[in-house]
Amino acid sequence: MKSKFQKVKGTYDILPDESKVWRKVENIIHSLCEQFSFEEIRTPIIEKSNLFNQNLGNSTDVQKEMFSWKDISGEDIVLKPEMTAAVVRAYLENGLFRSKPFSKLYYIDSFFRREKPQKGRQRQFHQFGVEVLGGDKKGSDQDTEIILIASKLINKLKIKNTQLLINNIGTPEERKKWNDNLKNYFTKHKTSLSKISQQRLERNPLRILDSKEPEDKQIIQDSPKFISDDKYEINKFAKLKENLNALNISYKIDPFLIRGLDYYNGNVFEITANVKKSQNAICGGGRYDFLVEKMGGPSTPAVGFAAGIERLIMFSNLEDNKNEIDAYIICKHADEYEKTLQLIEKLVDKKYKIYFATRWDKLKIERAVKMNAKFAIQVGKEYYWALDLKKKNSEPIKESEPIKEKEIGVFLKKLNFQ
Repeated sequence: MKSKFQKVKGTYDILPDESKVWRKVENIIHSLCEQFSFEEIRTPIIEKSNLFNQNLGNSTDVQKEMFSWKDISGEDIVLKPEMTAAVVRAYLENGLFRSKPFSKLYYIDSFFRREKPQKGRQRQFHQFGVEVLGGDKKGSDQDTEIILIASKLINKLKIKNTQLLINNIGTPEERKKWNDNLKNYFTKHKTSLSKISQQRLERNPLRILDSKEPEDKQIIQDSPKFISDDKYEINKFAKLKENLNALNISYKIDPFLIRGLDYYNGNVFEITANVKKSQNAICGGGRYDFLVEKMGGPSTPAVGFAAGIERLIMFSNLEDNKNEIDAYIICKHADEYEKTLQLIEKLVDKKYKIYFATRWDKLKIERAVKMNAKFAIQVGKEYYWALDLKKKNSEPIKESEPIKEKEIGVFLKKLNFQ
């Protein structure tokens, strides 16, 4: 039967079996970030539109894709399309730039963009990311650290055949010159470019370098290459390569690698899966040393990356561990409900995992086996009855005398629930 109500295009439901995988991935992320002493930050799901309109760049695709509206007071509001600007806003608004100028933060959050839904990326999507605010502007220590975090995460999720791409896109002034040079070059080849690249030519020629369209490939290969003349950027890129070599993290220099948002500068990187898909990026990030100052704060070096949770799950090879339950508990009659609750409380206090069902029948035992339960326990009017589901042909363990609440522990000891 078709449901009367349908979900919004570009959204999806994460059902219980899938949710277990999500939680496993999220737990790995939390544990890894805590190992590196990163602290979790959470920001509102809605923000003022000008936060992104003024800081992402006038020519980015993100601005066109935002879900925005005027509230009843006439203020322009938006569903959060990305996290970096929101983190910097929180860093400044809450005075972290004074109390904790060197902040190592991470997040897991939902974001919204009105883009074409595709596998691994919907209009509502989820990201894990890290942001380091403060530190050494002239070095690459934080750049290396966050790449190491990304590398460790990929290993823990057993994602195979990945490639780290790195580049340096120089200072904002150099980036602007490169953009102008690319515009002149691509204009000469405009009629040969794909439709989407022709649109980007007018707004942001740099974004053409991101194109995966077949007709753009050779034109991009022959386009002007960027090499920074800034001594600090040259040294930072050299130091990043030196650090990665020391960590035995392999990488490839990609002169066409850019970041789609205008606040990026200097070292940038991306990790991709070696699969024949246009959407093979797993995570990406880089430096944004001028964003904090642009948003009204002090000059603050910064670097970060984001990884799509959907992509991480799609490319992961985690083992499908069965969800084991210690006790599948059945209350046979309503009269035994109070006694059943006493048993449940005892088990939960002892940190055991339980599943509570009502009424006894063969189907419940089959369900207990399917749910990988160790024991099925039935609470009757004058007895407790338990069956060890992990032993073949096991005899039921039964207490035929009425058991008082304080004596429940004696019965549980027989089942090795210490």
